[in-house]
Amino acid sequence: MLRFAVVLGLLLLGSTAVTSFSGVVPSSTPTSVPTATAVTQPTATAQQSAPLQPTGTAQQSAPSLQLTGTAQPTATPIPMDPPELRAVWVDAFHDGFKTAAQVDQLVTWARNANLNALFVQVRRRGDAYYLRSFEPGTEDPDFTPGFDALQYLIDKAHQGPQRLQVHAWLATLPIWGNRDTPPVAGSHVFNLHGPSADPSSTWLMYRDDGEAWAGTPSGGMYYLDPGNPDAARYTTDVYLNLVRQYDVDGIHLDQVRYFEGDALRWGYNPTSVARFNKQSGRDPSTQPDPNDPDWIAWRRDQVTALVRRTYLEVKALKPRIAVTAAVVTWGKGPQSSADWQRQAAFASVLQDWREWLQEGIVDYVLPMDYYRESDPQSAWFDAWTTFEVANVGQRGVVLGLGSYLNDAGDALAQLSRARALHPLGVALYSYAVPTRDLENAASSDRDAFAAQLRSVFARPAPVPDLAWLAHPALGGVLLEAPGQDGLQIVLRDAAGTQRTLRTDGTGVTGAFDLSPGSYTLTLNGTTQQMQITAGAVTLLRTTGQ
Repeated sequence: MLRFAVVLGLLLLGSTAVTSFSGVVPSSTPTSVPTATAVTQPTATAQQSAPLQPTGTAQQSAPSLQLTGTAQPTATPIPMDPPELRAVWVDAFHDGFKTAAQVDQLVTWARNANLNALFVQVRRRGDAYYLRSFEPGTEDPDFTPGFDALQYLIDKAHQGPQRLQVHAWLATLPIWGNRDTPPVAGSHVFNLHGPSADPSSTWLMYRDDGEAWAGTPSGGMYYLDPGNPDAARYTTDVYLNLVRQYDVDGIHLDQVRYFEGDALRWGYNPTSVARFNKQSGRDPSTQPDPNDPDWIAWRRDQVTALVRRTYLEVKALKPRIAVTAAVVTWGKGPQSSADWQRQAAFASVLQDWREWLQEGIVDYVLPMDYYRESDPQSAWFDAWTTFEVANVGQRGVVLGLGSYLNDAGDALAQLSRARALHPLGVALYSYAVPTRDLENAASSDRDAFAAQLRSVFARPAPVPDLAWLAHPALGGVLLEAPGQDGLQIVLRDAAGTQRTLRTDGTGVTGAFDLSPGSYTLTLNGTTQQMQITAGAVTLLRTTGQ
């Protein structure tokens, strides 16, 4: 009989110890940890946004050094604007952080523009612009060999009174961008699980006609398929490894969706199709039609499941790290909330980011509101940004502006309109091309745009607290049932309100928006009790058969 055993209660507010209860210790937890003993969890360093410190630690009890007879120096406070996230995306297809000198210049520029956050692309196509990675280093010829760009950037950005957040931006599903030449490293995921692998071990996303190359006007790429459990597990592990190894302020999911070209024709990885047929009771020898509504909904659920698992597992490691996503807008925008399901994000690339916000499985999204400040796109920009701010659910939105499409004056006009909606913040795309006329800009031209940004961002601003993390009112649960794909689990609170969860292909599910209190958990006809605590994630794992 399958039952869940409580493995760990994972506190969210910076506590360094939690209690391990009877049950199976998960593979990610040291197996030497005995039952009912303290388990040390990773803590944020002083450079991270201030977590609560546990009581009774040496850090709190250590006496401070007093200089008798000498006046204590006091730092002059920097005049600040109200809290607002002010960010820029720094892509890896251009220079920007590939040498120490470029990082120094980037950090100086961001501070001069009164920004406070950098979203830096440290994974381009299944590679790494950082050293402590289990993926191979990038083959980018412009990158300094042996240079840990992410660590150097963190060190520089976190120094000094005008601290910059560093968000590690990773392309989530694209893993290779050359149709003719494979990666050099034999360990690259493309070489291990790409088109040369047999059908049972390929992780690629395929079109309904068997094509894996997702061609675009500028080239193309190969994608992993989120419906393949091994591909999904690998993808989450890439994020978790980075979170363990680096003191980042956030991880940023990009291209976590199906390929946009003939989007509904994608997702035909053999394992994905077999899973769908089994779960829906279809003939295992058949292939669903691209427009089959059940198949569309199933694929959309695979993307959401990948985001959910990544969010819950990152929060179990380092709860104050922000988990964010760059999300699709496209087109004239929804005219009402009911119009959402007709938008490309939901209906085409199967990226239901509004649901992610409502469920609380991202901390905020950055909608890519990349529109020109001319008719009709200016109106589209306004429609999308208004919709986004009105649909934040339990979380937040940082409005992403395509400043690269506009001249400086029009970019600043969009920036001002976006800020007037009072989102969590704004982000500009991009550092490499800050405005339409500054592609491959000289540093002096980019500096001139920083000065123009100061006409909007008059003074530095702190990054806003994320209230659901700083002062949580809800709790979460992470349920692990290894080998149980599509297992249905019912949660019922004390008032009788019921929610049904279903494990993904890796046997994992969970929720992060549960009111504190006692819950009844029903699994395969058996029930047991579970307690949810505000600001904590309870980890449960199946035992038995």
